[in-house]
Amino acid sequence: MAQVSLKNVSGFSTDGGAVREFTLEVRDREFVVLVGPPGCGSSTVLRLIAGLDPVSGGEITLGNRPVNALSPLAREVAMVFTHAALFPQWTAYANIAFGLKGRHFPKSEMEKRVREAAGVVGIAEALERKPEALTPVEKLKVALARAIVGQPKVILVNHPLAAWEPAAQAGMRAELVKLQERLQTTLLYATHDPLEALALGQRIAVMREGVLEQCDTAIYDRPADLFVAGFLGRPPMNLLAGRLRTAPDGLLFKETGGTVEVKLPGLIAGKDGVGTEVVLGIRPEDIHVVPTAETKTRGVRCQGIIDHVESTGADIFYSVQTGAHTLLIRSNAGGEAGSAGRRMQFDIDPEKVHLFDATTSARI
Repeated sequence: MAQVSLKNVSGFSTDGGAVREFTLEVRDREFVVLVGPPGCGSSTVLRLIAGLDPVSGGEITLGNRPVNALSPLAREVAMVFTHAALFPQWTAYANIAFGLKGRHFPKSEMEKRVREAAGVVGIAEALERKPEALTPVEKLKVALARAIVGQPKVILVNHPLAAWEPAAQAGMRAELVKLQERLQTTLLYATHDPLEALALGQRIAVMREGVLEQCDTAIYDRPADLFVAGFLGRPPMNLLAGRLRTAPDGLLFKETGGTVEVKLPGLIAGKDGVGTEVVLGIRPEDIHVVPTAETKTRGVRCQGIIDHVESTGADIFYSVQTGAHTLLIRSNAGGEAGSAGRRMQFDIDPEKVHLFDATTSARI
């Protein structure tokens, strides 16, 4: 296995993607997910690491060995592509064995490795079937077996679940996590789905337009800027524009043109920022609906007008107009359900708010 290091890497891929001054350190046996909207450059990063596209600047090292000038084969990495990329005329066995055959492995060793890899990913019973007779799950497992059969130091997985149904995605995500834990290999995984990233990665690297925005383990709880805050999570974080005002013992956030006022925690209140234009972020699950008869507060009491109510079975989502913004509130289905046009009270927990500079978008 190997650590992966990209230092100020720039480059273009044949599919039109690009990355600029990209720096990332991936530890040995770590599972890192690259995530961002289409065009973010996550696939390009994987292709540059694999040697499928040339690096125009910076340096890539695998296990402390510079690889910019090495061929893809010499880099000892394996890549799983978006659509599995199986040879349709070959059986699953032949597809898995393709790389070993090209490297002139003895037949007995090839047989052993193919069956071991098929067993690890759970595809042993389908080795004699061709791709047309395989389910999407089985096709991906064949591609994964083909990746691990050569015992690479790094595995690169490029958007494998993009076209899958949500139920199938959830099951395969769990299998991918178990596979990485079983193999104890370094794995980089690219996706456009923030939920997929949160479910899979030991660390998450958020990208936008070829640039790394943030890479961390606690990225959901401490987004570095407005882009990360709005992108990572589904439904996304609520973002309210406003200003900081003085309060008796600290600072107060006042929504511009709206009703929301939140006294900020001591860590923020000590900052000298009266009059500063800021953006307050609060996730839908951190806003609490207040039933009509309830007087106990779970934060700062606010109010607004319900615009829309949507039930998903386990949860109810309220779209609430505060004057200048629409807040999305996530509540348990067992709670009191409001209706459109009704005034609603809700509590915002000050300890759960995120504050961003309106000019730079950076976290405060």
